[in-house]
Amino acid sequence: MAKTDNELKYLEEKITKLISAIEREHFQFVMTENYEPGYKEEFPGWTEAWLKEQIIRLYTFITAYLEIKQMNVMLHSFKEKFESQINRRENLLKTELNHPEGEAELIVVTEFKRILEAYKDFGIIEDHVDETKRLKSILRNTCYILKKIDRPIDNEADIYNEIKWILGLYFPTARSKAKASFIQQFKTYNPDILIPEIKTAIEYKYIRTKKDNVDEYLDQIKVDSQNYVDDLRFENFIAVVYIADPSLATPEHIEQAWKAKQIPINWTLIVASGSAEII
Repeated sequence: MAKTDNELKYLEEKITKLISAIEREHFQFVMTENYEPGYKEEFPGWTEAWLKEQIIRLYTFITAYLEIKQMNVMLHSFKEKFESQINRRENLLKTELNHPEGEAELIVVTEFKRILEAYKDFGIIEDHVDETKRLKSILRNTCYILKKIDRPIDNEADIYNEIKWILGLYFPTARSKAKASFIQQFKTYNPDILIPEIKTAIEYKYIRTKKDNVDEYLDQIKVDSQNYVDDLRFENFIAVVYIADPSLATPEHIEQAWKAKQIPINWTLIVASGSAEII
């Protein structure tokens, strides 16, 4: 591989990871503001300062990428539009609503992404992979989110309704009331959470006491997998098994039981416990 190709590959990875890091940190910042109104940073202003520095780094990486690609017209246009703003650190954290059902996003990062979309190295497939990773990360932190909310959990709806609100910060369509068209002869099946923009449906199972048989819950997921079909808007499915007490089952045993059920490969298992993330 030529030196130029190596440099481009390096920049592609740095840009992609940095965009993800900025959006993730901004999401956490927004989530804290919403759920902890009285919260104060140990070092006031640190998060905002970090976000600004990373946006400046992102600008530098994109500039270098365009230079190496020898996209002179695009490079000139890019600098003309953003250089003054970057140098003055002006409005770097300004946000806007890009979807009527979404949350405010960083304008400058959104504009950077629109420019990068013109290049196949930053295509929609990569975006969806990254979005799916973010989704799974949030679901794996179910226990952390519920602890922060600090509300009684009596049933599965108490869990997924709170998680759905959080997912709505990142995935606007998660907040819609639309239902899937998983219609069988005698029943319509409705997953707990739908995210049409990445073609994903999520199903929660809540194991509270020793009386709850884990194997029976996995059987329920197997039934779901057989009936969540024929709606082309949804191709990927995630089953989140939330255990109130981690002593009830180990993630290894649940994984073994999951494999034994031969659930379709487009289903992903995530296990979380009431005291800590365990998978």
